[in-house]
Amino acid sequence: MKVVIIDDEKAMHVIMDRMLAKVNEIEIVGSFQETTAAFSYLLNHDVDLLFLDIGMPRENGLEFAERLRASGRQMRIVFVTSYKEYASDAFDVHAYDYIVKPVIQERLHKTIQRALAEQRY
Repeated sequence: MKVVIIDDEKAMHVIMDRMLAKVNEIEIVGSFQETTAAFSYLLNHDVDLLFLDIGMPRENGLEFAERLRASGRQMRIVFVTSYKEYASDAFDVHAYDYIVKPVIQERLHKTIQRALAEQRY
């Protein structure tokens, strides 16, 4: 399963890299700290799962997800954020899941396993 991480915090990339490395079926194909380069990449590459922060400079994760959906891209979007209050807004852009930081390995693993199970069908 091809995965992309978009988060403006470098530390979060390190944390997610370590957690995702524990899942054999995952390949991190992109890692971005801003949405401009991420959008360009996602338009030209197949990605199965996108881990996206909401609180980012210039364009927040919800705006980015709206733009991504408007472009026709259908990958699963998992919001990974410190903001509990945007959960309902996230599902308006067809979020696959919503994980509140700090990310717990078990919680992340459940989301990935569900996505992997659906991908097999």
